[in-house]
Amino acid sequence: MPRPVAHLANLDLNLLVALRELLRERSVTRAAERLGVTQPAASAASSRLRRHFGDELLIRDRGEYTPTANRGAGGELPGRARRL
Repeated sequence: MPRPVAHLANLDLNLLVALRELLRERSVTRAAERLGVTQPAASAASSRLRRHFGDELLIRDRGEYTPTANRGAGGELPGRARRL
């Protein structure tokens, strides 16, 4: 049974920009630098995205973050975030 879609109306769109940079850089520290925020702020954005979508979204693999295989938030959302 498919999971319900998270309500995008309640999503801070700045979080999608943070997700885009996390996907590009595959590092919270480098994404934070590109966003002009601190590393803890980028980590907090990642945590908020995980909670909102009920998905890990990114997993740590060999020192880098990679999207989860989930076709829900972790699978489709990263592709959309990259296009922002």
